[in-house]
Amino acid sequence: VDGDAWVWLGYCGGLVHYRSAMFFYLMLVRILTSRPYKIEGDSMLPALINGQYVLLTRASSSSRPLQRGDIVVHRHPIGLEGIYVKRIIGLPDEHVRLDSGQIYINDAHLEENHPDYDPASDDPTINEWWNGSDEYVVMGDNRRESHDDSRAFGAVPGERILGRVWFRYWPPKAWGIL
Repeated sequence: VDGDAWVWLGYCGGLVHYRSAMFFYLMLVRILTSRPYKIEGDSMLPALINGQYVLLTRASSSSRPLQRGDIVVHRHPIGLEGIYVKRIIGLPDEHVRLDSGQIYINDAHLEENHPDYDPASDDPTINEWWNGSDEYVVMGDNRRESHDDSRAFGAVPGERILGRVWFRYWPPKAWGIL
C-alpha cells in the first residue's frame, strides 16, 4: 500500500471518528434537554402502555415544528387540572372533521394505521374543529378509552403543549425512538 492510500485511510478513519463523536454529543444534548414522563392510562395503546416512561423534547426548544402524527404531552386547553399524552391529528389553520370515526383534514380523508381500532364502532356523531394559527387537534390512539382529547375539549393551543415524545426508555425491553 502506497503513502497516498495510508493518508486516505487515515482521513476516512478520522471522519468516522468525528461523525461518531458528533452523533453521541448531539444525543447527549438531546437527552439532557429532555424531560421524563410516566404514561398513565390506556388512551395511547398500543403505542404507549400504562406505566412506561418516555422522554419528551420541550416544544419551545425543538428546532422541528410539531407535525401530524407526533405524540405530545399537553396541559388541559382550558386550564383545568391534568396533563395528557395524545397524538396530533390536526395542525394549525386546518379544518378537521370527525364523522363516524373517520377523520377528514380540509375535506380529505386521513388514513390511519391503528390495528386495534375499528372506526365503524365509534360514536356516529360528527365533531368539527377550525384550528387557529396555533391550535392542534389531538386524540388518543385507543379511541374507545381516550375520553380526554379534542373530542371532549376542542383544539389545544400550542402554548399548552409541553413537549413531543421522542424516546421510550422504561421498561428496557420497550425502549426505542418513537
